[in-house]
Amino acid sequence: MACRIAICGKGGVGKSTFAALAVRCLSEERQRPVLAVDADPNATLGALLGIQADASVADIREETLEKKDAIPSGMSKDQFVEFRIQQCISEHKGFDLLTMGRPEGPGCYCFVNSLLRRYLERVADDYPYVVIDNEAGMEHLSRRTDGAVDLMLIVTEPTVVGADTVQRIAALARKLRITVKKKAVVLNRVPPAGVPEAIRDRIAAARLPIAGEIPVDAAIAEAAAAGRSLRELPADSPMFASVCRILGQEVPGRSSVKKG
Repeated sequence: MACRIAICGKGGVGKSTFAALAVRCLSEERQRPVLAVDADPNATLGALLGIQADASVADIREETLEKKDAIPSGMSKDQFVEFRIQQCISEHKGFDLLTMGRPEGPGCYCFVNSLLRRYLERVADDYPYVVIDNEAGMEHLSRRTDGAVDLMLIVTEPTVVGADTVQRIAALARKLRITVKKKAVVLNRVPPAGVPEAIRDRIAAARLPIAGEIPVDAAIAEAAAAGRSLRELPADSPMFASVCRILGQEVPGRSSVKKG
């Protein structure tokens, strides 16, 4: 079974950056294939990993529901969905990328979403690790997966707004219709002076442990300004080292590999 890691948080806190570095760390340090899932409609995970997704799961959903002639003669909807999902996966050394795409438009997507969930679960279990970069809300996790999330990391900045957001996300996570085995907070862009005690107290009110603290990293801003992939980030980058340290303590090793 795959170890599923869901990265959550409000926009602008470095959530997708953390997810991209998590994919890199797991694939490089553990030498195991990773499925990177970009579940944010504002899809940026591929760009951060230096690749371009050719198609998304949203495209499959629209084709199946609205373009009946897109399904070849003699092929069932089930077969078509499975075939197209395989086509949507961008394969790269050490990891593959699956982009979810835009949210549903008007109309009933229940049947199509049920098919998508079934095959997404099957695809995910072909990897030892699945890293899911989520949109700001988390309700979609219940719609897009029938399985459990092994680790949910809530990325935030050490501010009052960030701490209050952690409390809201933690409350929402408790209402999800899926099992979240472990939840923790990651403090990103921590200044040299550290995290004020008042912020720690507000985060403590969410009843979640802090998995780690990531310092401000100038190399991240430089990579973003130049449009460089985070796979090119120096191995001694403070953020990359922190992400690997957090995963090292929070994610158990996986020895079995089904992919490839």
